[in-house]
Amino acid sequence: MNKGANDETAFIRKKILALGELLVDMIPGRENMLIQDAGPVIKTASGSAGIFACAAALLGGDGGFIGKVGKDSLSRLVTETLCGQGVDMSRVVESDEGQIGLAFIEYLPDKRNYQYYRKGSVGSLLRAEELDEEYIAQGYAVHFPGMLLELTPEMRGACKRLMELAHKHHVLLSFDPNIRRELSSAGEAHARLMRAVHAADIVAPTLNEGRIITGKETIGDVLRSLHAMGPKVVALTRDKDGLVLSRDGQVAFADGIDEEPVDPTGAGDTLAAALCVGLREKMSLEQLACFCNCAGTLVITKKGAIGMALPTRAEVDAYAAKGVCRVHTTTLASLA
Repeated sequence: MNKGANDETAFIRKKILALGELLVDMIPGRENMLIQDAGPVIKTASGSAGIFACAAALLGGDGGFIGKVGKDSLSRLVTETLCGQGVDMSRVVESDEGQIGLAFIEYLPDKRNYQYYRKGSVGSLLRAEELDEEYIAQGYAVHFPGMLLELTPEMRGACKRLMELAHKHHVLLSFDPNIRRELSSAGEAHARLMRAVHAADIVAPTLNEGRIITGKETIGDVLRSLHAMGPKVVALTRDKDGLVLSRDGQVAFADGIDEEPVDPTGAGDTLAAALCVGLREKMSLEQLACFCNCAGTLVITKKGAIGMALPTRAEVDAYAAKGVCRVHTTTLASLA
């Protein structure tokens, strides 16, 4: 079908959607404060898919969220926060099945430690039949994180339905393996993870997750194995060493940017959102790698995520314009 100018404009404006569970993060209100310590905490909207949706909206991607919230005050806090970030929340189901989940965080010298209070949370009870097929069909891309596959049977069914609808309506499916060992259960979890990778058009694992999924070691072998499973676009994140982006037999290496990390919360989700935004805008591979790397890096310079650390499109563009991100390209065939 030939597309006229109006059709092309309509295509460009299709939403970038995320399915997931929203949470409330409880962040320490003072330095070196542990979860067991009495003292002030800061309440923030969170959840991997919620961060993705907010990042997509802030980066110019018309972000939308698909999920379930309760009728409790903290559910209202999160819903209003995402609306304030420009996220379309029109397909979020409001339910009296329970309350929104909580995540308490402490910043230790070598890592972040989470304690979740989310068993039976309302957000984990999204069901396949509650997804709006027409809404999903009108999207440019839909995204979900792999940890959802291990939350509840209800959420697992919703993810499966999302994959089916994305395939049926030719909507790009973006998947972040987001491997959480505390939520996984032996072989069954691995099988679910692999089915999602095979279904995805876009995957954005860490390099270590890529090695776990493929059983390969070198970057070239990991990329080739992931592409062989089905995804057309693969982004391997490497923390301080930057990003490797592969598409159509070409690979871009975006070097790590020298920034002192304050909090990595949301960096991977923001990078995945930037990837979908850049693909929708038909960025070149080199431009896309720089855009994603800059967006993800800016997040780590501030504590928190939604409403606190996620960058706007203007901030990412200005950051990239400083020349902070060096990118070089090669062919996939040439990599060891």
